[in-house]
Formats: sequence, structure tokens, C-alpha cells
Amino acid sequence: MAADSILEPEEEPISLDGDEQPISLVESSDDSAAEGLALKTIGAAANVTATKFTRPLNADGSGATRFRIFHSKISLAPLENLEHSINEWIDGDKIEVKHVGQLIGTMEGKRPEPNLLVVVWY
Repeated sequence: MAADSILEPEEEPISLDGDEQPISLVESSDDSAAEGLALKTIGAAANVTATKFTRPLNADGSGATRFRIFHSKISLAPLENLEHSINEWIDGDKIEVKHVGQLIGTMEGKRPEPNLLVVVWY
């Protein structure tokens, strides 16, 4: 067996149990529904779904109507990512920030680690 044949990718998809249909990750009928969707997940955020609220924001500056919580481990790279995420969210959705609070605490996971929680009221 030559080394070249080992490195070449297979030309045909693998079928299972003599089935003529190859396995695909995305159904072709769902391709049109997936157009226009842009998902960005970081870490465990893949399990969180976005909620669309129906009540209007107070654009006259009379007070906050919603809040969003951000969290990060306390080290340089995650804190820079937190800063980037918050700024991207504020710029992308034209958010008017009313109040910001922060808290340092221990988040339980595989190991207990100190985390920074930032609550942005808008």
C-alpha cells in the first residue's frame, strides 16, 4: 500500500446497511430554513436560547425595563472576551444602558472558580 493512497480522501460517501442514501449532517429540505440564521455560542452558552420580549423599551430615559447578565472567569483572556461581548451587544442592538452592577463570586462547575458577574440594566 503506497503512502499516497493513505492520505487521499475518500471520493464516495459511506453508506450503512446497504442503504443507497449517504448520511448527511443537514437535511436538504431544511437548508432554506437555515438561511439567514447567524448563531454565535461561546462555552456553555450553546444551551441558552434567546428570548424575544414584547414590552417596549423606555426610550425617554425614565428607567430600566430589562437586564442582561454576563459572566466571566477572572483572568486576562476571559475578561477581555467579556469586555468585547458586552460592547458588541450594546453596539449591535442600540442599547441604552441605565445601570450596571457587578459581583464577584464562586461559580460551581467541574471545579469551583471565582467568576465576575456583570448585570446590565437597559
